Amino acid sequence: MEDILSAVINEAVKRIIKKIEEGKKLTDEEILMLLFSDIKKDVERIKNVVENLQIRIDETNARIDKVNASLSARIDETNRRIDRIYADLIARIDETNKRIDETNKRIDETNAKIDKVNADLNRRLDETNRRIDETNARIDELTMEISNLRAEFESFRREQKIIEDILARLKRLEEKVFT
Repeated sequence: MEDILSAVINEAVKRIIKKIEEGKKLTDEEILMLLFSDIKKDVERIKNVVENLQIRIDETNARIDKVNASLSARIDETNRRIDRIYADLIARIDETNKRIDETNKRIDETNAKIDKVNADLNRRLDETNRRIDETNARIDELTMEISNLRAEFESFRREQKIIEDILARLKRLEEKVFT
């Protein structure tokens, strides 16, 4: 139907142009036909622009979906890593607490024997102090690791907020494009 209409309009425009070339006066209908021809061309150009925009929007949506999937996978992997690290830290803390409890028990036993074996006590106290120092050094290392993990987690949160901001902006852009 559209092809037939285009052919009719094109034929009418050719006749009108021929009439103009001959210097004849145009009727109101002929002038309207020329205007209609221009309008039809404008409509076709607008259709092409809309089709191109739709293609670009579809491509942008596909890219957004791909980025979203990638980010989701990365976030999930990061969460799994955090969970593993957290479990490892809890296990280390429990182990350190057991060692501290064992050390405290030995100190109590040593204090009970303090009156009997003063020389033995000095040797055991030195050993216990060395172990406590090692334990404190481990606790300091664990504290540093926890601090580093906290900083990494905060960095991750900032990145996540940035990503959410970008997605919100893309959504606003998409809404503007459709409006």
